[in-house]
Amino acid sequence: MKHSPDNKRHLLDFSLLVIVAVVVYGRMLGYEFQTNWDDNWNILYNDAVRGLSWQNVRTAFTSYSIGSYVPLQSLSFMLDYALWGINPGGFHATNILIHTVNALLIYRLFSRWYDDRMLCLVGSLLFLIHPVQVETVGWISDRKTLLAMFFFLLAWEGYCRYREALTDKVRWWAYAATLTFYSLSLLSKSIAVIMPVVLVLYDLCFPEGGRSKRMKDKIPFIAIAAVIAAVTMVGFNTPGGARVPYHGGTSLATFYSMLPVYCRYLGMLIWPANLSTAYAPAIHLSLDGTVAGAALLLFVVLLGGAELFRRDRRLGFWVLLFFVGLFPVSQIVPTLVMMADRYLYFPMIGVSALAGSGCVWLRERVGVSYHRLLYGLLPLPLVALSVASFNRTAFWQDSLTLWSDAVLKEPASDKAWGILGGVHQASGKNDLARQAYERGLKLNPANTEILDGLSGLYTETGELDKGYALLTRLLALKPTYVTGWAGLGTNYLKRGNYAEAEKAYKHAQKLQPDAMQVVMLLGDLERIRGHLDQSRAYYLQVEEKGWNQPDTAYHLACVEAMAGNTDESMEWLEKALTRGFGDFGKLYEDKQLSSIRQTTSFMELIRRYFPQ
Repeated sequence: MKHSPDNKRHLLDFSLLVIVAVVVYGRMLGYEFQTNWDDNWNILYNDAVRGLSWQNVRTAFTSYSIGSYVPLQSLSFMLDYALWGINPGGFHATNILIHTVNALLIYRLFSRWYDDRMLCLVGSLLFLIHPVQVETVGWISDRKTLLAMFFFLLAWEGYCRYREALTDKVRWWAYAATLTFYSLSLLSKSIAVIMPVVLVLYDLCFPEGGRSKRMKDKIPFIAIAAVIAAVTMVGFNTPGGARVPYHGGTSLATFYSMLPVYCRYLGMLIWPANLSTAYAPAIHLSLDGTVAGAALLLFVVLLGGAELFRRDRRLGFWVLLFFVGLFPVSQIVPTLVMMADRYLYFPMIGVSALAGSGCVWLRERVGVSYHRLLYGLLPLPLVALSVASFNRTAFWQDSLTLWSDAVLKEPASDKAWGILGGVHQASGKNDLARQAYERGLKLNPANTEILDGLSGLYTETGELDKGYALLTRLLALKPTYVTGWAGLGTNYLKRGNYAEAEKAYKHAQKLQPDAMQVVMLLGDLERIRGHLDQSRAYYLQVEEKGWNQPDTAYHLACVEAMAGNTDESMEWLEKALTRGFGDFGKLYEDKQLSSIRQTTSFMELIRRYFPQ
């Protein structure tokens, strides 16, 4: 079979996009999970993503993931686990693959609308390698954005086929496929609610090439979007959700504060320097000079977009798409994060199309004799952006490098200092953790996550009064903070006040009955009190929920050893070792295991799992 020259050129361009993706993002295959930023809860501590099963699938569609309804992200994590186990390189590979496919789909759509190879290649390359895209690719827990874009683009492709179909049968099959892909996009992330608006604008700006019943055929899209938006809002308002009060206390203050954020986004697209994982935009309570200047700049940009729309609706469409893509993250519904690189992933389609169109405009206005010079210079900015993205990927190696960079780039971010404190605490660097927590708390005395982390550090290091003071402050700010009540229980436990510890733990359990960490703490409390039957019951409750952690099995081994049940203790101890328990010293020092330590079966187990 012969291939047309166009097909060969497209295949060459696709190959180039894949090679560039591997070069820019490939080293992420050796990177770790972000263990202090959602990867822990989404993957490492989440047994519901450990393999494909009907139970796990049901859990994905009937529960929220850290306050977000993203069942397809959970399904993709199940598939990753089935393929790679808990190897982070496999999860990173999937992110890179989806992002690359998204760039190929954008090339495909551009080629449908514009018969110009330069526009398609420049636009798709810019989408692929712009430094603001690194966060979405590098952060495994933002898989939801990648998936939402993937299905969004497939739905858009289906809509194009629906408009262009020559027969009713093909037309309605294409329409059904469009609705299906759109639903899958929404089940990946609610950002896809913008599609009905995008399609209306698309019909207006690209009227040629097909028919569309402007609003009538958008009604099913709007209905599906409304359902998912309602489900998402419920998740936003759960204890783990992202919903917060308006920044600055009022919707007007939030609006004023977002105007400079929009301008920062525009600057990042043109000059992507000092990108960070966390930003701390200033809160503006009134129409001050900064807000007025930002409003003026945005007015000029919008005025330019309107003029572009007047001259060429197809170009004006991409300006509109950029702002429509930003609308869901404009704090209309206030969320914890006001600004993030990942919020530009959808708007980048518009930016990419404008950049490609700009190159075509430039080519048409320089003489043919200068085309060779133009083609020689054009790759330079793309190469520069690729190098910048490659350098940016280095900071995603692990939690320490990422958040050390964040506090350097954005020292006013209390969130960055709080997470860095958690990173140091997890690695046993308590002095550095304390410094980071205190720096963040000075920036925002009401940061509940820092209060939780620092109070836990104080409790852990025996500074119980300091820990108690911070916990009472935390719970006064947020009485429903589950880990705060759990921390208070642990503080009481360290003091030997078992009755108050039990009250605090039970209150935490009442607030979140499915929190297995709290049930574990209750099991620990009863084990310390010597109430072995109650302790065993709590631990078995955790086991029944499928939370198969090595610590649960180890503690059950301790309970059975203390109860004199040698065989049961050895059975649980072997399960703990099989699940990855590796504290060799504890096995020989823990007095709770003293009744089984001299048995032949214990020694055989030790030799089997610790042959050295």
